[in-house]
Amino acid sequence: MLKRVNIQSLLQAKDSLKEEGFKGFLRHYGIGIKGAEIEDLRSLTKALSDIGCSIGTFDRFYVGYKIPQIGKEFDLLRFGRKCIINIELKNSCSEEKIKKQLIRNKYYLSFIGRKVYAFTFVSESQELHFLRDDDQLEKTKFDHLSELLTNQDIEDTEVPDALFSPSDYLVSPFNSTKKFLAGEYFLTHQQEDVKNQIIDSLKPPKAAKFISIIGSAGTGKTLLTYDIAKHLIESKRKPLIIHCGQLNDGHAELIKNGWAITPIKNYSNHDLANYDLVIIDEAQRIYPSQLDTIIEKARLAKCCCIFSHDKLQTLANWEEKRDVSAKIGSISPITRYKLSEKIRTNKEIAAFIKMLFNNKRSLPISSNGNIEINYFNITEDAKSYLDALDDSKWEILRFTPSQYNKEHHEKYSEASSRTSHQVIGQEFDGVAITIDKFFSYAGNGDLIYKGGAYYDPPKMLFQNITRSRKKLNLVIIDNEELLNRCIAILQ
Repeated sequence: MLKRVNIQSLLQAKDSLKEEGFKGFLRHYGIGIKGAEIEDLRSLTKALSDIGCSIGTFDRFYVGYKIPQIGKEFDLLRFGRKCIINIELKNSCSEEKIKKQLIRNKYYLSFIGRKVYAFTFVSESQELHFLRDDDQLEKTKFDHLSELLTNQDIEDTEVPDALFSPSDYLVSPFNSTKKFLAGEYFLTHQQEDVKNQIIDSLKPPKAAKFISIIGSAGTGKTLLTYDIAKHLIESKRKPLIIHCGQLNDGHAELIKNGWAITPIKNYSNHDLANYDLVIIDEAQRIYPSQLDTIIEKARLAKCCCIFSHDKLQTLANWEEKRDVSAKIGSISPITRYKLSEKIRTNKEIAAFIKMLFNNKRSLPISSNGNIEINYFNITEDAKSYLDALDDSKWEILRFTPSQYNKEHHEKYSEASSRTSHQVIGQEFDGVAITIDKFFSYAGNGDLIYKGGAYYDPPKMLFQNITRSRKKLNLVIIDNEELLNRCIAILQ
């Protein structure tokens, strides 16, 4: 775990300790720092000492702090009650790059809700750059930094990891569409890397290309693919998005802004030759015949296709049996990318979901009060409870009913609530879901459903529960087995 350190202490440890001793010192503080960075740090410390900064000015810094789950790293950070000071160290660097990095740093730190002072020190030129409130870069004097450091009121008991909520950094093109269109978000390094490789592969001449992007819930597949489409639109090129599900309000907003988006059922109305890129979103739900036709048309049109998919996010047994993800993987040739960094996932909710869906699994879970359990044995009371929930805090999600038969879950579902099929690819801060008496566990520990339903209830439950960014409200109706399991997980 990263601990705060006095920078003078770090430099003197480097100068006076034997190599093994210094490695132990760095391990104790959780610091990973390269030799060249230490020299840049030494140069900054000298510049500040030369204008009379005392040893206290260099106290309580985090060196190489990373935001949990995001991996965004800062060279030097000091957290105060009212402001945060960030200093980046460079041997040499263009002003354009400095500005870009500091704007990004300020964005990540701004979610804490304190004023951010962001600097870059360039050791080669001995220049200090400062990012102003209007996001313009200016050269500034060391006195400016010295004064901020001297006057900063430090909070000693604060744990930086607790200040950041990883879900703040995953903007949804559907649920934060205005933010998305305004470009008020950043990709993680992994997403950025995949994006750059894909954009590179789209350079002329035009040719049929197939790309697979796999990622489980919360890895930011949707943001990445829609960001690639946005990049093309801004470069005056034409992408088409084929969404394998019902279009949502975010889609409608994007279409209003000139985006070409179609539900899978209408895909044949579009001539792929008219587009520079075709994105098939939630491709795990496509029919094999539709997949074959799209591949054939893309080859004829010399068009690039991105398939964005997650084989776990199916909603019916027949979708799972088709195993479209495997079929996509066997297209020849295809370039595969796998997103592995979980961003949206609240760790407490993620561990809870794994243990809820298999009662033989045991994982460490930090109970931070993000999961609520409410139990009723009378369906009408459960329904009244759900109806009374504050809809500004909770998105109540229901199972998709059959078009043919009346199903048990409709007794406690409000027709105005969104269904599993309507929330594909979306996310909400707080999600409320219902678990009825037909849920149980199989001999191998897997969650099963013993009632009749057209779509698969455990799959729909998984789809609904993984839409939550921060909070989960489980309403359990007349099911002691599931209640006991939930309580056991959270104890």
